[in-house]
Amino acid sequence: DNLAYLIYTSGTTGQPKGVMVEHRSLVNLCYWHNDAFKVTEQDKSAKYAGFGFDASVWEMFPYWIAGAELHIIDESIRMDITRLNQYFEENKITITFLPTQLCEQFMELDNQSLRVLLTGGDKLKRIAKRSYTLVNNYGPTENTVVATSTAIDPDEGMLSIGKPIANTRAYVLGQNNEVQPVGVAGELCIAGRGLARGYLNKPEETAKRFTEDPFVPGERMYRTGDAVKWLEDGRLEYIGRIDQQVKIRGFRIELSEIEVQLARLSEVQEAVVTDIEDA
Repeated sequence: DNLAYLIYTSGTTGQPKGVMVEHRSLVNLCYWHNDAFKVTEQDKSAKYAGFGFDASVWEMFPYWIAGAELHIIDESIRMDITRLNQYFEENKITITFLPTQLCEQFMELDNQSLRVLLTGGDKLKRIAKRSYTLVNNYGPTENTVVATSTAIDPDEGMLSIGKPIANTRAYVLGQNNEVQPVGVAGELCIAGRGLARGYLNKPEETAKRFTEDPFVPGERMYRTGDAVKWLEDGRLEYIGRIDQQVKIRGFRIELSEIEVQLARLSEVQEAVVTDIEDA
């Protein structure tokens, strides 16, 4: 139960909050990762994220536990996908993480060294068929980096965020904590071993976001503020932030869902949708 690390996140409020993560949560992440992706001492990985971001924890500790080789990406090549790809191939990097937007660009290049490419941090909108496995991940800082994960099939139209990782429970709940059925959107709430202790010196904010688990007595859950829905195969589809939902002529509209559909058009690289009130 001892504190492993403290990392700051602004979340949706813009005010920095120190998230306190305990050792057991970090260990759970490491053991899940190394089991899910078959990491051994023969693997070579690269650390891309800055030390101030929670993804950096994920990029380091699992590989140290496995005895794998870890490379630190130099600042001079971090934003140059061509040089980054060249570095991966020259150093025989086998598994690594890239944030969503960079990952989408990186997949336009051929790579001969990777066996697994991990991504996360934003809604994945487009992919390309490559020799390595692309794994889409979702998770707030408050749940030790990763809460759900899935390998992505390039031939599949749906780019889901997957299923809960080891020792993690995911609920899709309505406004009154009622469980939403398959196909119906609700707020994603997370429980299990990955939950952080709470926010440093912010008891009111901690009580607001880390609430009692209504399904497991004595346990807590974290309210993510993200809208998702269950798919028929038990995976989750990410829709967007709850506060991105608008009402137009009595109909609730998910702006992020429109953005996804637009981004699937070959002529569109990026799409942003907003609502404008009549003057």
